[in-house]
Amino acid sequence: MAQKSARPKFKRRDERELLKAASHALPLDFPNPERFSCPASSTLKAVAERRLALPDIDDVVDHIATCSPCFTGYNAYQKSYRSLHNRRRYAAAAAVLTLVVAAWYFGRAVLSPPQQPHEQISEVEPLTEVLDFHDRSSERSDRVQEPRSAETPHLRRLLLDLQVRLPLGTDDGRYFLEIRNNAGGIAAQADGTVKWDGIAETLSTRIDLRTVEPGRYSLAVRKGASSWREYSVFVD
Repeated sequence: MAQKSARPKFKRRDERELLKAASHALPLDFPNPERFSCPASSTLKAVAERRLALPDIDDVVDHIATCSPCFTGYNAYQKSYRSLHNRRRYAAAAAVLTLVVAAWYFGRAVLSPPQQPHEQISEVEPLTEVLDFHDRSSERSDRVQEPRSAETPHLRRLLLDLQVRLPLGTDDGRYFLEIRNNAGGIAAQADGTVKWDGIAETLSTRIDLRTVEPGRYSLAVRKGASSWREYSVFVD
């Protein structure tokens, strides 16, 4: 059984031909006050909205092109259709843009969550601590340390302005300081300047011990590439 072929639709090219014909016909004045053979308003609207298929549209197009009232009605329907079509197109474009922006924004939030600002040293008032080793002898880091009879000093787990009084004979200059655990790992580090303060050669530095676990540590200091000197401390 032969299939019925689809009926061709009224295309934009046909519309341009209609408008072209009307532009020549209307100046010749086809008022048609009796509205002879005029199609129904619904037909004019169907033509304007391209819902009427060929060949049904042939006679209607010919009539519109030679009838001022029908052309006026068709033109009004056609403008209304274009306006509605454009609004829908702009709304669809706006919706797509909104989805793209939302996907970008929330995707960025998931992939790159905002980082919580780290507490800045300048936002916390440091506490001053003094360690006095000026009457002690330090141990080289490459030697096994023997227990000392002197009491081991304590440091609090805070941001510290640390003053370390070092043994006699310590040279002035720039020094490095490390807080080391029993396995030799570095729990905190800083650098500062050693100079005579009237009592001892004193290393002045700022060090942050807020994240250091409580326990016994070695405080290691050295100048430049010289050997490390270590002193026992408790952090609590």
